Amino acid sequence: MKPLGPHDPRRAGRHRLIAVIGQGAMGRVLLGRSPDGRLVAVKMIHRHLAQNPEFRARFRLEVQASQRVTGAYTAAVMDADPDAAEPWLASVFVPGPSLRAAVDQSGPMPLGGLRLLTAGLASALMEIHRAGMVHRDLKPTNVLLAEDGPRVIDFGIARALEGDIQLTSTGSVVGSPAFMSPEQAEGHQLTTASDVFSVGAMLVLAATGESPFLGASTPQTLYNVVHNRADTTRVPPVLRGVVEACLDKNPAYRPTPPQLLQSVEAITARAGWAAAVRQQIAHDRSDAERWVALDGRVPESAKRRGGRVRWVAAAAVATLVAAGGASAVLLTHGESVPPDPLANRKLELSDEQLRLVDTCKLLSSDVLGSLGTPDSTFALRSTTCAMGLRQTNGRQTTVTLYAGTDVPATEYKDSGVTVAGRPILDSTFHSSVVNLCGRAALLRQSPRIGIEVNVKGSDTESCELAMSALKAVIARLASNPPLVSLPRQSAIRMDPCTAVDQSVVDSSLGAGVKAAPVDVHKCKWSGAEADVTVELTETKRVDTGESKFTNLRLNGGQLGPLDVSRSTDDKGECVTYHMVRSTLENRGEMVIVTVHPKSTIASDNACAPSDPILMSVLNRLRAT
Repeated sequence: MKPLGPHDPRRAGRHRLIAVIGQGAMGRVLLGRSPDGRLVAVKMIHRHLAQNPEFRARFRLEVQASQRVTGAYTAAVMDADPDAAEPWLASVFVPGPSLRAAVDQSGPMPLGGLRLLTAGLASALMEIHRAGMVHRDLKPTNVLLAEDGPRVIDFGIARALEGDIQLTSTGSVVGSPAFMSPEQAEGHQLTTASDVFSVGAMLVLAATGESPFLGASTPQTLYNVVHNRADTTRVPPVLRGVVEACLDKNPAYRPTPPQLLQSVEAITARAGWAAAVRQQIAHDRSDAERWVALDGRVPESAKRRGGRVRWVAAAAVATLVAAGGASAVLLTHGESVPPDPLANRKLELSDEQLRLVDTCKLLSSDVLGSLGTPDSTFALRSTTCAMGLRQTNGRQTTVTLYAGTDVPATEYKDSGVTVAGRPILDSTFHSSVVNLCGRAALLRQSPRIGIEVNVKGSDTESCELAMSALKAVIARLASNPPLVSLPRQSAIRMDPCTAVDQSVVDSSLGAGVKAAPVDVHKCKWSGAEADVTVELTETKRVDTGESKFTNLRLNGGQLGPLDVSRSTDDKGECVTYHMVRSTLENRGEMVIVTVHPKSTIASDNACAPSDPILMSVLNRLRAT
């Protein structure tokens, strides 16, 4: 990256611009920071191109298409102004190389990388097609390799399935010849199967290092796409069959994205990028954080050289910017050590942001890599993730992170230390089962909400590790908090204390019972006869045959086909789970209503308040 020039804008809407990522014929891409602290890549179109009505119309369509796609494995668009003097679009900043750059620099991907790439691209297609779109320009420079999987970007020539807005001359072909489908090369009407063909071509490139249809000229490339069979002999056998099916010339014979995703189950290699890609991602993120710390100022080292900064653009960025797409990251060299990312910073996260924090990403190698080698992570709740960590001294331990949860005053004491403007609390816990050392950053006093790290073991070394891990997590949250990508109608987005209508609380627990937040995903109401908590979280499903749960229809089916799972204990406590949607494997987005009776009489009918309270939450969710 390089500093902003004298003619570069300092703001794009509500986003403060910090540095120049790159520029090309269509415009430039700038690093920005939104008011909530997230980093954004702002694509800003050159003024002279914006004066062209056709170009502005095409950019407006790109904005509309990008905003329709909000699912996983796409770079979410946060804001845009296609009508500005210099039209711009701000998407989530994605540190990491493009697929094109990764293959050019490191060669063919190992099987674990191919597994992650295939699953991510299939998932991205499912979200794009669910939004009613065909991407129409899937190619290696439009796929960025983020830490947890690929991100599909640049919907500049995407087209809605229900409409066919023609902005090109009759008979013209729009797209990237080496990765377009045969029907696109011949100018025919496109379906979602066209994108599947493009994914197949990219998988061949990733597996072999070579494009399957690239010829000496554009006409030759288009001829190869339409008439020649791709050479897949070097694609790993476990992936070869589905790749060949993706590249079938007949769209009807290609797999659907869900079928492509299902095929990944046959790959036994652990999903993950090669070390070189992971190092690039970590380097890119560090570079971005350095520019955030500078806050738009020119580095002193650059001033000493007369304002010149040596910078090298990754191949992905040069191609993307030239094509008008979103950006990856430019790499700086020869600079001084980046400043402390927590210097003069204050950790500010709203409850809305905390509800969206991806806790397991905060335990990833790019956050905790300096402390050891992270092992597999285990998501327990939306707020909670655990991970095995092999420290640099060879010691194996478990690190558990809680984000946006209650920090018990009885367990945590003020240490007298502050980090990023937040008081740090200390805790040690001993039992016959486990010893833990904890450190927490307090974000709220009432309720006591914070960020907590527990490390297995209560010795001095474990406490030092807990503090180091907490600082690393805070640094990431203060600069670019990793957020989960959720549909608009997601229970996890909701404030649990406002998710239940007060009239329902009054009729179920008594008039005047008020909501009391427990953490960002859980709320409690204390009535005369029972306490009720509502938790809106992503967690393990309970409708898969666990013996203590009974699966049934809500209110005997009188309220419609709403399935719930329910359990009661010997004290009469009633817990009701309703799965809003399935997520990964055996997990789902849940609404959990717990009724804890305060007397024997109340325990006889403890489940009674659950049904109207659950229905109130679901009605509020449907209205969002």
